[in-house]
Amino acid sequence: MVLLAILLGIVAIGPAVARDIATAQLEDDLLQDKTSPVAGNPLGSVTIVEFFDYRCPYCRVMQQRLQALLAQDKSVRVVLKDWPIFGGVSVYAAEVAIASGWQGKYLPIHDALFTLPRQMDQAAIRRAAEQAGVDMAQLDRDLAQREGEIRQVLGKTDSEARMLEFQGTPAFVIGHHLIPGAVSLDDLAKLVTEAKAGR
Repeated sequence: MVLLAILLGIVAIGPAVARDIATAQLEDDLLQDKTSPVAGNPLGSVTIVEFFDYRCPYCRVMQQRLQALLAQDKSVRVVLKDWPIFGGVSVYAAEVAIASGWQGKYLPIHDALFTLPRQMDQAAIRRAAEQAGVDMAQLDRDLAQREGEIRQVLGKTDSEARMLEFQGTPAFVIGHHLIPGAVSLDDLAKLVTEAKAGR
């Protein structure tokens, strides 16, 4: 994957900055990654790739805005990239979310984790998983037996985010743009419209 030298022009988008993404291989890798869960319309005409941490305050704001966007635009597909940059409990939350995906429960636990206080602990994460319908015995087996797969997913996401030169969460790829930081719902909708037009 040629991921270096992908940053071209810079365009101001609200409080964040959008940068062009020019590598076709990179776009394909991000948009078609089979290891990343998808929210919204799986066959949507526009894809948003989100890098997030469950304990990131701005990610929590963007979770609400993304849900609002998905409610108003049924053509949007969101590829979710767990990037637990806050370490510790954030890593455990990401591991639980990824492992829950093997039970078809990624999206319910994803939403549930964003409702917990930022200072969540492992016990709170496990309660949220149970309330989201996760089979806890199976979860524990998957966390133990598939630890290598989970680490590989998290490592790949970390590598992608760093090669995209993202400095923190949240961070997005929308169309040809890289967007570090939170943006308004209006700016999200504008970026989606530009992506539909091929800009």
